[in-house]
Order: sequence, then structure tokens, then C-alpha cells
Amino acid sequence: MKRREKHQKLSKSAATGTVALIFLILGFQLALFVVKVVERPPREDAPPSHGPVADSSYSAQPENSGSSGAAADITPGSRIRSAPRKSPLGGYEAPEKPSYSQKRSHSRKVESFPFDPNTVTVEDLQRLGLSASQAEVIRRYREKGGRFTRREDFKKMYVVSDSLFERLEPFIDIAKVELNAADSAALVSLPGIGPWYAARIMEYRDALGGFYAPEQLLEVRGMDEDRFAPLKDRISVDTSAIRPLRLDILPEDSLALHPYIGRSRARSIVRFLKVYEGRSLAVEDLRRENVLDQASFERLRPYLKLPEVAPSEAAKDVETVPDGQDKALEGFVGDHLVVECADTLSLDITL
Repeated sequence: MKRREKHQKLSKSAATGTVALIFLILGFQLALFVVKVVERPPREDAPPSHGPVADSSYSAQPENSGSSGAAADITPGSRIRSAPRKSPLGGYEAPEKPSYSQKRSHSRKVESFPFDPNTVTVEDLQRLGLSASQAEVIRRYREKGGRFTRREDFKKMYVVSDSLFERLEPFIDIAKVELNAADSAALVSLPGIGPWYAARIMEYRDALGGFYAPEQLLEVRGMDEDRFAPLKDRISVDTSAIRPLRLDILPEDSLALHPYIGRSRARSIVRFLKVYEGRSLAVEDLRRENVLDQASFERLRPYLKLPEVAPSEAAKDVETVPDGQDKALEGFVGDHLVVECADTLSLDITL
């Protein structure tokens, strides 16, 4: 019995001590709050108000000793930032962090310069205003075979915004396809040209010896004005790449294979050159001597070539023609030009 009473007294004492300890801790916390928050005097370096202050730091500007109560002048170029607000626990909140767009605008300079979206580098795309990830999207698109054939194709990329395209459109300079050097891949990149048309274009180019005008594509089998219209601003020709026809070397059969000559004109050219063999001739002589008509000569002129040969010292047996006798050109006999008079042979020139 006595033992049970003793145990109950100890339990009551322990409970009373625990309650007293809890109240002691609460009182100590309350005292700290009063000392730190309620009774804490204001800091002398704290900003006097929540209005804007000039400076990148959070301390107030020192007062001007010359004029009491006057605010410090704000120097040009200094940043205006709101004073930090005081937290409930006596400290100050962290300064506001700049947004991503503000960081981006201050971190790099955007430029505008002519560029070809088919060849521009990732670095230059970033200079133009695209981010690194956006530039990589365009690079991967080209690596997979993508091509930009018109300015509007650049706008179709989802990483190119309308405002960005509006600024860059005047600077987009897509290189033209040079017909005399283009391979099948370059020709297929043109609008409306597939592998079949590309093969036809290269076949006709080889037969001609090269193009000297973009309009010659209309002579390719299957090509019409509707298909050619989108191409004419995307192609160019380098006339220095034309393969000339050496009329003094090529035989009649080889000349006849040219699309602008054929069998009949090839025969006329070979006969003309044989008659005047050894003499200095110009390609214009083919038109002057009616070997080629004007239209055929104009089409063939870029392809024709004759060497400059000094006149040969061919023997000429000339007899005097009596006055008053009429002459008539009978024609060519072998290598002799025969001119007959009324009764007798008066002129025989060996060519």
C-alpha cells in the first residue's frame, strides 16, 4: 500500500516538472521574439522608404553634408531598383532575379547580314538571333537532305518565328543552281524537278556542249512554260564552261550529232571548210557565205570555233581574160575553181 502511494507521488511530480519545462521553453522563445523583432531598433543603413533608389546595392545613399534633408542626386546611367522589403523576422528579402528574356537580351547581340540558309553555320545562325538549340534544328534538317529553295521555305521551320522571319527575309540570299556544273542532286533540289527531269537535263546538256542561256531548258523533252517559270529565278549559266565545236577537226558524223546542226548542215559545213582549206576563216563566214541561215547561225554561234590559220601559199595559175568577154562561174571541179568565158578557158585557180 505504501509502495503504491509512493509511486503515485513520483508520477505527479514528473508530470508537474514536464509541464513546467514546456512553459519555460515557450517563455524563452517569446522573450527572443520580443528582443529581436518588437524591441529591435531600426537599422541606420536601412533604406528610409520603399520607393525606388539609385544604385545596384541595397544600402541607402549617404546624405549630402552640404544640404540637410536633400536626397542624393542620381547620376546618369545608374540603375533604379526598388528598395528591398523587410521580412517579418527582421531580415530583408532576396533581390528579384531577372527573367530569361532579360538575360537573353543582355547576353548577346543580334545581327542582320546576308546568308544562305542552305550553307549558313550554326554560329552565324546564333548571331542572326536564333538560340543554340534552334540553330541545331536547322542544321539537322539540312543533314537529313532538307533544302531551302525559296525564302518562304525558311519561314516554314517551326523554330523561326514570324517576327524573326520578317526581320531576316531581306537578308536571305539563296544561291542559284549553275546549270553547266549541277549534278543530279542539285537539279532535283529545284522546284518541280525530279530524278527523271534531272537526267533529261544532263543528257541534253552533254549533247549541246553546255547551256549558254537558262531558256534552253525549254528545249528539254517534257519541259514547258509552266514548269520552267518557277525555275528561271533559281538557275544561272556559266558560259565559260561551254565545250566548243572544233569545225576543223570534227568529222561530218560527229557534227551531225549536235542538236542544232543535223546531217544536212553538217554536210554543208564540211564542204565549205574543204573548199577553203588552208585559208584564214572566221565563224561569221558560215553566215556570210550562206552555209548557215541567220537563225541557225545565232543558235550555234556560242559553240562554233575555228582556228586562226594564216593564208597558205597555194599556187595559182591565172590567165588574163580578154576585155569584152563575158564570164560565167561554172562551178567546182575537184580542187579547181573553173571560170569559163565565151569560147576558151580563161581562169583556172587551184585551191
